Amino acid sequence: MNKPNFRDLKKLIKAVDDLNIAIKKIYGDRARQENNIKQLCNRIAGAQAKKELFNVSVDELKNAKAGIRVQALMEAGYNNLGQIAGATDFEIQAVNGIGEKQTEAIRGVITEFANSIASKVTIRLDADAVSENTADNSELITELANYINSEKIRRDAYEGVPNLDAYAQKIKGSGIIRNSFRWFFSSTASKQNTVDMAENIYEFCSSAFFERMIHIADQYQGASNTPQAEALELFKRNSADFYAILENLGNAVGNKPFVYDSIPAQLAEKINETELNLDGFRGNLRAYQVFGAKYILCQKKVLLGDEMGLGKTIQAIAAMSHIQITENENCHYLIVCPASVLINWDREIRKFSILETFILHGQTIEDSFDRWQVNGGAAITNYESMGKIVDRIDNHMSLAMLVIDEAHYMKNPDAKRTMYIRRLENESERILLMTGTPLENRVDEMCNLIDFVRPDMTKEVRNLANISHLPQFKESLAPVYIRRTRKQVLKELPEIDQELEWCSLTDIDRNNYRDAILNGNFSDMRRVSFLQDDMATSSKCMRLMELLELAESEGRKVIIYSFFRETISKVSALLGDQCIGVISGDTKMCTRQLLVDKLSDAPGGSVLVSQIIAGGVGLNIQAASIVVFCEPQIKPSLESQALSRVYRMGQVRNVLVYKLLCPDTIDDDMMLILEEKQVEFDNYADESVVAGAYDNIMDKEWITKAIEKERQKYLPMAL
Repeated sequence: MNKPNFRDLKKLIKAVDDLNIAIKKIYGDRARQENNIKQLCNRIAGAQAKKELFNVSVDELKNAKAGIRVQALMEAGYNNLGQIAGATDFEIQAVNGIGEKQTEAIRGVITEFANSIASKVTIRLDADAVSENTADNSELITELANYINSEKIRRDAYEGVPNLDAYAQKIKGSGIIRNSFRWFFSSTASKQNTVDMAENIYEFCSSAFFERMIHIADQYQGASNTPQAEALELFKRNSADFYAILENLGNAVGNKPFVYDSIPAQLAEKINETELNLDGFRGNLRAYQVFGAKYILCQKKVLLGDEMGLGKTIQAIAAMSHIQITENENCHYLIVCPASVLINWDREIRKFSILETFILHGQTIEDSFDRWQVNGGAAITNYESMGKIVDRIDNHMSLAMLVIDEAHYMKNPDAKRTMYIRRLENESERILLMTGTPLENRVDEMCNLIDFVRPDMTKEVRNLANISHLPQFKESLAPVYIRRTRKQVLKELPEIDQELEWCSLTDIDRNNYRDAILNGNFSDMRRVSFLQDDMATSSKCMRLMELLELAESEGRKVIIYSFFRETISKVSALLGDQCIGVISGDTKMCTRQLLVDKLSDAPGGSVLVSQIIAGGVGLNIQAASIVVFCEPQIKPSLESQALSRVYRMGQVRNVLVYKLLCPDTIDDDMMLILEEKQVEFDNYADESVVAGAYDNIMDKEWITKAIEKERQKYLPMAL
């Protein structure tokens, strides 16, 4: 029997042991990271509280019942608690009649005030903050980035941890011989055990599993030590995750936002106590989103009316993820939505959950339905396709949840799509209607929707409709309808939220795009979905009109940007009177300002359409709070300059940014390279000469490769 190479064997055993310790440390570090975040939050809240003490009159000391000589303090020039907090004991005791005991009592009262104020401070993260607390703010953002990045690693490593630890313990308990001296004096059985175990260890250390765990450990080193600049960029790109963690770990009271309105305390308590298992969910939820997901699960058949931009889709996915994990069955979920957001739903579900998705639309609808029926998971269809699938579900399938997005589409009870959906009421254990359009004052529409999910409540709602201005009306809706606004739940009011609106190509979109590829016309390829004359056949325009409808319902004004003059002409013609004007390269500067002024005076829902270069500089367009980009731009600076026209001093509303994109087109590649270049570009002032080197995202070589890539995808289909 051949003696093992004990030097190599010892190295491998140590490698297994060290890796096991390193992987365990990934989880052990969680408490340390959480404590760091809490301490930073307390420090920032404490600093803010000290400032607020200057707004608290010294008269408040009269209520302390400690006999504090307030008048003497005021005569000595102490008018607020901030001044006293900054004074030394010697200075306070220099006031006539103030001794050590009085000073101690004063300090105690001020401490109580400071603690009370600190507990209510809402910490606002700002990657561009310039103040005395900038260092703490940046440090907190960095710690949150470390935590977010580390949690991703912890999720990736979770399933492998017990297997690695079990193997490390197996080695320790194997009785393996570890040196030549012991080998010489060991029995044949012990030697054979060592040979067998050594072979097993060699095999284990060469396995893909072992390599993957090493890779995870290496990744964690970077994830848990995020450079500050990288953390700030991560925050700018995705502040929602940062605030979600801050609400869970940070200032216990101050960063807990308003989560419900007009919901009776007993119902609110019942909802809060509802279990929400997020083991199958791959994201971070805000506090109001947790409450929303629990509301969906607790009430089962509801209408979620959160204002646009608050993540209704994420709440629905969180609820479905809970069902999938807790019921442990081959559950079926059906999402019905406008055709323009089919791709969005598919991407979001795959990004944030473990659910398999099936798009029931177009020529593959039958095959996709068959696979969904067998495998379970989330089927996503549009209103127009319901007639093709309803017969196969009605009386044949059971749905764990039926989700109706943009539910105001079924406000007409006599419409075919409404009747198709209503046929699934008995097949659906849970029904979620979603709409960002406020319905409280549209009683008939509200009642039609409520009649679908809770027909037992329709009569009561109609009876109370005449007093809809009273809290009693909203409270009566609490068991079935919940609506939160951004102002209510986003205390930090992030100035910019960006959404990628993926629009599935129509047949005409696809044919025109294929022609552009055939002609090798890169500019035409960039104008995908705006190449045809009839904008009613444009997938991007379909989604644009839906966004504008929501904008009008919320009283928001909109600016639409495109690089191409032909695109803005087609869009403005489509909008008609809703468009208050067009800014192009030919528009005189004085006329541009007149159009901006006109937008300021126009009603909510009004739209200004502009070429991005013409309207992206020199104008203040604070009247708009929604920005739509018709296509990805060739430079990060074009978008940032255009956004700065809207997001600037004087802007009173948070800004929502929507980018219209088509999957499997040049939009995909442009977005990928834009994201890479944006990080580089943001490290430089956009006025600097150096910035130009990081601004242009494409050259002739890139364009040639991009055209060829699209040619390979589309032209074989045309042959």
